Amino acid sequence: MLPDLAARAFDPGEPEWMDHPEADPRALAEDLAHLRTINRWFGGHAAARYAARMAEPGASLLDVACGSGDLTVLQKHALQAGHCVAVDRHPFTLAEAAKTHPDAGVEWREGDATKLPFADGSFDWVTCHLALHHFSGPEALVVLRELRRVARKGVVVADLERSAAAYAAVWLLVTLWLRAPMTRHDALLSVRRAFNRHELQALAREAGWSGFTWSRLPWHRQAICLRLDSE
Repeated sequence: MLPDLAARAFDPGEPEWMDHPEADPRALAEDLAHLRTINRWFGGHAAARYAARMAEPGASLLDVACGSGDLTVLQKHALQAGHCVAVDRHPFTLAEAAKTHPDAGVEWREGDATKLPFADGSFDWVTCHLALHHFSGPEALVVLRELRRVARKGVVVADLERSAAAYAAVWLLVTLWLRAPMTRHDALLSVRRAFNRHELQALAREAGWSGFTWSRLPWHRQAICLRLDSE
């Protein structure tokens, strides 16, 4: 039976298992590998290519909440980015990214999306994939403002779009294929925590974004893009 998806289900007392500071390293490594598979076949690569198309070749790039880095590296190559930095707050996840992509030319940095360790306008373009749903509404506002603060030319945020169809698709995926406990728990919870289109647009407006565009992406993903020259 489908859960009630009319409203976003965010309970700070029920975090995704991958967010636990003491998450089991073997389970987390398996989960990150599954997320790379999901990104490859179910919309993550399409979202990264969409983000890269928004920027001009050679632009500097910051990817926030990079996970195991597969989308960071894809964007870097598609964009032919000059300086490329990836940030994640979980030390093990960041270490997995560096180990998985040892020759990617990416600077891997530990950092919190709500308090990025960079000066205003440090990067041409700033991206954030599949991370906004990890935050409460007030925290997500701070994240959007931080992404905007450190960008010179633009920001792209891509995430899941909450819907019954998205939940059903993810349920099938983690029931028939990627059945590891952490992946199953977090994937289903991610859909329940995701913003729908109207919530995401309202959040961006409340964060002070003006002139942004919204796009629906393959496999129940969505993105907002802010070009700073359009503000």
